[in-house]
Amino acid sequence: MHRWMTAAAIGIASLAALHAQQSGGAASPKPLTAVAANSLVANPDAYYGQPVSITAAVDQILSRTAFSIEQTAVKDAGNGSKDVAGNVPDVLVLAPNLHDPVDLNAYVTVMGEVVRFDPTEVARKAKNYTLDLAPDVVEKYRGRPAVLATAVVNAKMVDLAKRIPPPMTAEEKTYSEMMKKVGPAFAALRTGIDGSKADGVAPNVAVLKQAFTDTEAFWKGKGKADAVGWAQDARKQVESIELAAAGSNWDAMKASAGTLGQACQTCHTAYRERFDDGSYRIKTGG
Repeated sequence: MHRWMTAAAIGIASLAALHAQQSGGAASPKPLTAVAANSLVANPDAYYGQPVSITAAVDQILSRTAFSIEQTAVKDAGNGSKDVAGNVPDVLVLAPNLHDPVDLNAYVTVMGEVVRFDPTEVARKAKNYTLDLAPDVVEKYRGRPAVLATAVVNAKMVDLAKRIPPPMTAEEKTYSEMMKKVGPAFAALRTGIDGSKADGVAPNVAVLKQAFTDTEAFWKGKGKADAVGWAQDARKQVESIELAAAGSNWDAMKASAGTLGQACQTCHTAYRERFDDGSYRIKTGG
């Protein structure tokens, strides 16, 4: 057990940074504080709102996305490590993205924010998460410290809360293949423009014009007026590049290429989502 706990500790910092980045965390996320489960129970006010890492045993499996952890039982040293009945208090863990179950009595390293458990507070902090606890369990843990987990690492060093992308629909696959043509074509176009090489312009302009026409149609079908507008703007910039190329107006082409890149980035920011495995999916909901 101790060897595994040491190995787990080695990966905590990098995992935490990864999850902060992927969940839209601040540029400089707060560092994790390593804490024992019984210490958290004894002095929760010191940890509320703070990111922590806890290595402890799974005590109860409460639902598909919730379980409790408990420190190895130790003699009560008068520090609150036991409750009045002599039991070692457990800590509720909520893992909205838990994709594989934890094993009962197995050790895990949980990373996430400590909150004072209340369904309203959980809903505020995890907006797309539906709490799946039974009413009596909710009442048991209400007001007690809980961890809203972004990572749950098991003994095999597998993060069970890693966000896995859903399978693509046929329509999404078609769109993805189309988008994969845009990047290389735009890069080649920029290289041709920057080097004032006309032979690198025409073929890539053709690829991009078709891609942005198809992109416009795709987002019209999704009812996303802003994305439709960005696709139209992108196509217009490509057409401006084509027109400027006829007169070898390289400065105008460079300006249009810069505006085109901005339109692409704006749409990616709004409608592209990165998952923990490095892959992307489009966001069409909301």
